[in-house]
Amino acid sequence: MTILGIGTEIVECVRIVKMLETHGEQFLDRVYTPNEVEYCLKAANANQYFATRWAAKEATMKAMRCRKQGVKWTDIETVVRQGEGPTIALGGAAAIWAEQIGIEKIHVSLATCRTHATAYVIATDELH
Repeated sequence: MTILGIGTEIVECVRIVKMLETHGEQFLDRVYTPNEVEYCLKAANANQYFATRWAAKEATMKAMRCRKQGVKWTDIETVVRQGEGPTIALGGAAAIWAEQIGIEKIHVSLATCRTHATAYVIATDELH
């Protein structure tokens, strides 16, 4: 397995709260997939969940070096399946860019507390 990129991000949860208060649905639609919105809104601490997904998207963009590749926020989705840890699913321009540069797997670790959310991402060329 070869590491093709590493990205990390930390965000203050209050920053995401302010974006939600200021821009509401427009912010949600621009940044999060419908599945992410549904997942976060089910949580008692939804703002922390939104902040964690923001951090995951930022860290993934850094690991993939895709800022100038036309990747949209919604092309990167944090997926959580029952009994498994979080994974990153790529779609649209993110998936195309990943294929072009040989990324086959995005490994992600997420953490949150009352005030901050963080994500650490490693992009590799092997699925395992």
